[in-house]
Amino acid sequence: MFEPQDVMQPILKFPFRDMDESPCAEIFDEESNELYLSFDCNAVVEMKERNVDHPYTHRVLANSSVYSTKVIFSLVHSKIHDFLQAIAPLWSLSHKKSVLNKIDEERFLAPVLEPRHTDVFDASLLVDFRERPLYTKCKLVDRIVPLLKFPGAMMLTNLRFADPVESMSRDVASSRVYFQPAQINNIGDPVLNFEYTKVVGLHKRRHMLKQCGLEVLLDDRQSFFYSFRSMQDRDEIYVTMLQLNQTLQQNCTREMLFKWQHRQVSNFEYLSFLNDQAGRTTNDLTQYPVFPWVIADYKTDRLDLTDPHTFRDLSKPVGALNADRLAYFQQRFHNMPSGMEAEGLPPPFLYGTHYSTPGYVLFYLVRMAPEYMLCLQNGKFDAPDRLFRSIADTYQSCLTNHADLKELIPAFYDTDSPHVCEWLQNTRNLDLGTTQTLARVGDVDLPPWADSAHDFVEKHREALECDYVSEHLHEWIDLIFGYKQQGAEALAANNLFYYLSYEGAVNLETVTDPVDRCSFEAQIQEFGQTPKLLFQSPHPARSQVGMDVSLAPMDVATPPPVLPSVSTRLISEEDLPEVVEQPPVASSSSSSSWGFKRPTLSSTFSGLTKNVSGFKASLRRRCMERSSWGWTFDHTTAAAMWDESLPHFLHSNLSKDMKTVFTTSDDGTFKISSSDDGVVRRSYTCAGTSCFVAAGCIHMTMLRLPGPVRCLDVSADEKYAFFGSADLYMFALETGRVGKLSLAHAAAVTGVCVVDDSKFVTCSLDGTIKVQSAMWKPSD
Repeated sequence: MFEPQDVMQPILKFPFRDMDESPCAEIFDEESNELYLSFDCNAVVEMKERNVDHPYTHRVLANSSVYSTKVIFSLVHSKIHDFLQAIAPLWSLSHKKSVLNKIDEERFLAPVLEPRHTDVFDASLLVDFRERPLYTKCKLVDRIVPLLKFPGAMMLTNLRFADPVESMSRDVASSRVYFQPAQINNIGDPVLNFEYTKVVGLHKRRHMLKQCGLEVLLDDRQSFFYSFRSMQDRDEIYVTMLQLNQTLQQNCTREMLFKWQHRQVSNFEYLSFLNDQAGRTTNDLTQYPVFPWVIADYKTDRLDLTDPHTFRDLSKPVGALNADRLAYFQQRFHNMPSGMEAEGLPPPFLYGTHYSTPGYVLFYLVRMAPEYMLCLQNGKFDAPDRLFRSIADTYQSCLTNHADLKELIPAFYDTDSPHVCEWLQNTRNLDLGTTQTLARVGDVDLPPWADSAHDFVEKHREALECDYVSEHLHEWIDLIFGYKQQGAEALAANNLFYYLSYEGAVNLETVTDPVDRCSFEAQIQEFGQTPKLLFQSPHPARSQVGMDVSLAPMDVATPPPVLPSVSTRLISEEDLPEVVEQPPVASSSSSSSWGFKRPTLSSTFSGLTKNVSGFKASLRRRCMERSSWGWTFDHTTAAAMWDESLPHFLHSNLSKDMKTVFTTSDDGTFKISSSDDGVVRRSYTCAGTSCFVAAGCIHMTMLRLPGPVRCLDVSADEKYAFFGSADLYMFALETGRVGKLSLAHAAAVTGVCVVDDSKFVTCSLDGTIKVQSAMWKPSD
């Protein structure tokens, strides 16, 4: 990246993938003998020309595809060889032949980035020389802003005085919180610091489904969101800051409910408080504050707040406002397979999209924060026909579009915001394009009853605070923050979303498989998250003063590991536990804290050893009365029933390094799993069997075998797997090719053992054991 001092010039981005050779140091002036940074590049990306956020321009630097353009820079404050050493891994990463997932990229870059993430606090940054750090080392954190994170370190200080009398007379809260940014690009970013006395709010947050976030609110309406390396580090800082700032008071939910019912706070203030308590923050677009549509009339010239038909039905989620569309969602829900969590399939859900996602938030804010939209859309604005152009059209889309269930953001009601009109008006003259009807996208089209953007927000706020909404707002609170958010009540209220959006559905700290981890993180970024559950019983109406409500626990326990650790020690056959088939027994757990998990292997999995074949295991699939996110299965229907005990013959093999387990079974699957964490790396399903492949596997392939797999062995070089079925089949693990080996057995093959590259032993239901010369070559 090159950012010129002249704001009229664009910021230049030279992608490593467009450099055929790694950047190098060259001398172009023999007299000065000065080294310059140079590289050949085929293209450049130009951004923010004339200091305007416009779509990125991809410009080809050479007219011919054969030749590239040499780019030369002179480094003023950095040593060129140190710079080249730092960027060499980045260039290598962009030119890898195989596509890396996010976890692999982080692992590849760790040796380069970790030395720059220092936990040593620079004492020269202290504002007052009398300050003393409270920790010997900083807490490594990431400062979270929309779509970005800035790594750094946090330190708390205490102000100490030489005179004990002065120390007692002064408030220790005049000490500070420091955030020291990591010097990723050899540039010392400004160090952030603020006094304890400026802090008016301190809230634990979750970030990327992990309980490791902390948000600090200041008295000037600024807020800072930090993500710690662990929940323990977060809690330690949280407790210390509370102790140092004794004046910091946290409003409790019951107190705010009392104030709301006695009209001491407005509907807007109460909803803002609930969003705050539920972990919603403007610093994280996946957890942005959510507000309801309250008006249904965007066509008349006059807004009548005394007419109930003016308002949206707050007792229903957006997805249920249109009966015809709801029928489609319900039919799809009933067609989804139920009770297949053990096979890796998600529980059924009504809505595959959410009411609050990063895309929806930026849909509304594209005029006020175009840089975020460009970041999310890879340097482009969305298609003009899909941009936020009209209030009425947007609401109509939320009623009819099967993929549009979005609610609103606080800007629709915030009359005190300094940007009260900016999100509705194209004050920056952004080039948002032209629709298919040749209409230029500019300001948002307002309803006829609004004279201006400011008038629209004023009247929208007036509608939120009117008597009708006050009488029914508790119904919407039940859907978003209350007992109708999840479980059987959510299904009854047509308010059931995809399971991963609910808190506690998965704990990323326990997910070790990189594919699964990337999948979960992508799901969070794209789909959004449901707010934290606040109420476990119906929320009282504003007029029901004194009615009690059951509050949900504020701190969520850490979920158990996704899969149990699997022992890698070699054991004898005598060590194997005896497995006895049990009759179907109803689960005794009626309040399970965590329900949906990846397929869990029983204790027999840890007993697998080399050449243990024909072991009969009882693979059970259980259905708890309540899953982790509260969905209760109906055991009276066949679709929700689980087979309590499905006996399958389990055939296994352990690799030479004891890190990989190869298993087959009569259920028709061949799986390659890690013995360290039990994660399924590859899964293959035999044709003609009714087996669902576990979600998140790297490979999912169909093997064309005529019948159930009865035995398994792996060649010494672990390149070939041999399956005994009606005949013996050889499967190449690297290429995925399957070959049939001709054998002199009259019945199905029940056992196989590869002796070496030249022979193998087989046995059959015909009662014979044969030692045969190999008819395959591992080198082929």
